[in-house]
Amino acid sequence: MKYNDFKLGNIVSLKFSKKFKKIKVGIITALKKDHFIVKWIWYDKVFFLEDTCQVFNELNHKYLLTETHYHKDNFVECLEILSCGS
Repeated sequence: MKYNDFKLGNIVSLKFSKKFKKIKVGIITALKKDHFIVKWIWYDKVFFLEDTCQVFNELNHKYLLTETHYHKDNFVECLEILSCGS
């Protein structure tokens, strides 16, 4: 996917590999000329070791369900559109 394929309201996933196709799912909450913002709403608890230790559970909730900015100039094709927005 190219940077310009992403639209406000799209539900997107962060891809890692073929085994873990979706490690995070989020919604594009802001779309600017040079970047867009994804608010993460779900993550793969197995991939992020949540069941192995309480510390991972706390860190995951604090750091994985945040917002991430994706800039046009540094865009890496790691996102996949799961549905269409406006």
